[in-house]
Amino acid sequence: MKTFGKLLAISLIALFLEGCRENIDPILPPENSVVTYPDPMVGDVKGFFLLNEGNMGSNKASLDYFDYESGEYSCNIFPQRNPNVVKELGDVGNDLQVYGERLYAVINCSNLIEIMELSTAKHIGTVSIANCRYITFDKGFAYVSSYAGPVQIDPNARPGKIVKIDTATLSIVGECVVGYQPEEMAVVGNKLYVANSGGYRVPNYDTTVSVIDLETFTELKRIEVAINLHRLELDRYGYLWVSSRGDYNDKQSALYAIDTRTDEVALKLDLPVGNMTRCGDSLYVYSNAFDKQAQKHNISYAIVNLASREVVDRHFIKDGTESQIVVPYGVAVNPETREILVTDAGDYVTPGKLHCYNADGVRQWSVTTGDIPAHIAFTHRRLKPAEQTTPGGNDTNPYITSVFDYRPAVGQFVNELPKYEAGDTQEKMNAKVLAAIGNNARSQISLGGYGGYVIVGFDHTIPNVSGLRDFRVLGNAFCNPTTPVGGSCEPGIIMVSRDDNGNGQPDDAWYEIAGSAHRNVKGEAFYDIAKQAGLDVEFYSDYQITYYRPTSEPDEPTIEYIRWTDNKQSEGYCIKNSTHLQPYFPQWIDAETLTFSGSRLPQNGIDTSGKETNFVLYRFAYGYADNDANTNVESAIDIDWAVDSEGKAVSLNGIDFIKIYSGVNQQNGWIGECSTEISGIEDLHALGERIATR
Repeated sequence: MKTFGKLLAISLIALFLEGCRENIDPILPPENSVVTYPDPMVGDVKGFFLLNEGNMGSNKASLDYFDYESGEYSCNIFPQRNPNVVKELGDVGNDLQVYGERLYAVINCSNLIEIMELSTAKHIGTVSIANCRYITFDKGFAYVSSYAGPVQIDPNARPGKIVKIDTATLSIVGECVVGYQPEEMAVVGNKLYVANSGGYRVPNYDTTVSVIDLETFTELKRIEVAINLHRLELDRYGYLWVSSRGDYNDKQSALYAIDTRTDEVALKLDLPVGNMTRCGDSLYVYSNAFDKQAQKHNISYAIVNLASREVVDRHFIKDGTESQIVVPYGVAVNPETREILVTDAGDYVTPGKLHCYNADGVRQWSVTTGDIPAHIAFTHRRLKPAEQTTPGGNDTNPYITSVFDYRPAVGQFVNELPKYEAGDTQEKMNAKVLAAIGNNARSQISLGGYGGYVIVGFDHTIPNVSGLRDFRVLGNAFCNPTTPVGGSCEPGIIMVSRDDNGNGQPDDAWYEIAGSAHRNVKGEAFYDIAKQAGLDVEFYSDYQITYYRPTSEPDEPTIEYIRWTDNKQSEGYCIKNSTHLQPYFPQWIDAETLTFSGSRLPQNGIDTSGKETNFVLYRFAYGYADNDANTNVESAIDIDWAVDSEGKAVSLNGIDFIKIYSGVNQQNGWIGECSTEISGIEDLHALGERIATR
């Protein structure tokens, strides 16, 4: 199981509707909820947008909106307002800003800036920028920080750059090289200040702030500050506040002030910073700093008085509800009401929370957001109602509409994704799975270790179109762009079935999608290095495994936790790690053992460090679920790859049901078991996508 959302930002090694629904629009309306009393006398700030990052590789960035006049919060507004933008917002939303009458979203791993109309959130255009991070504006131009290279740890990573965009034409008009892996920026007069992190070059972080002359768009100098710089906020007194993230080990996070009149560091505060925002003379800072000695995270919510340049409050949440925030991730303050908004990323893989506090630090309301809520932008334009449209006028639902069975193997996210609650039956868990991955919800479920599966259906037959791929399975796989066979890939084997007897149930013959390892296991790009590493690289078509329910549930990390045996004379244990201490055996299943059988893929997780600190889970060439980023071609499947139990090709004119099961049996140190995750399935033909087959 991998959770890359926030972890990659720190370092790349540390990644109920049941049954069939008819006549559903392909693009579902956003979920709306009234979270506070309406305010017809609202001032200039009409509402705010919230950009949810989404898990890396999942193509799940989403946009929410809160309206002060109605008191209504709307989740995931972009798809309904932009039904013809097939990939929606894209992969990892990293920044969100309002400039003029437009809304700008920086989508990091999709390498683009999405520009929308402020009053409608409708797509205007995009600007392509590699590994883009943050955006700021001045005099009709947008400035975007870019790592200028692939998403990867690399001691030789190249310097970053700032890209200059003409906001009238949305064309790139200049580039300026700065330090390594640049982050936030701030305009001060005719100068642009850039925080350089050097995060890809760990442990050799950058320590500087670049200063750019905006008239010539050239770098004037670099100011020495501290390692791994990130956030920037300018106060009214000419001081630029910059945060250092430290090295997440011995060197602690801290806050510095640069006097922009001399371009020298004037002050250091020993205040750890995760994120910060300025309102008037107050700098609101939260931190989630890791205490290496105590082996825990220390969370604080502080206010710095910018006039006196001192910490005046370390607990701006006053009512004790901060204990309900798992991982603070974003912070913003309404400039009119001084209401404080704090987001909670939770477990990084399921919907987060947004909490609104009044100026006195007392919580007013909370609401569920998208995955990893992060960036808030206030707007002076009230969002207009959405037009009711569907792509191409097609009423076919491209997404999962029913879940027939969910039976995960043991795993660290079993009973969590989705959440098991005492008394839940199999039917209730099926409904929770549908709520998570059906109808384009794009949440996530875990299938656990080898053999765990889910069976789903649709409101129509997915046609088999000759020469094209027919459906896409969404997971959370991630691949390194420079060495695309390596990353975090936990492949699931896909099976398909037709409703030949017409009873609407998945009780007809099943056929397996024969991916690359089915056809030529030695042809996998990682085969030789996996074999050299001592992994079991055999492909089995007759594999069977049995897991044994533990006699007791330990409440601490345990190496010999859940025992398993297979039919290849192997046995072992599933490990319980310190991060997930809930039961790993599915609690709604009343049995002492779980047995699964099917094909088994070669082990693909290699410890590249030799110390069990850095596992690379390699990608198979094609044909599996959770095996490649959702934005890549190989997440799409051709029905013509289906074979029968003897491995012979079959001819199917379409399919009605899909089964996916975890295809690898392997423990990968602290990462845990190799477990397939699923966040949805899409009928490519209903979406109007044409992807050529192999």
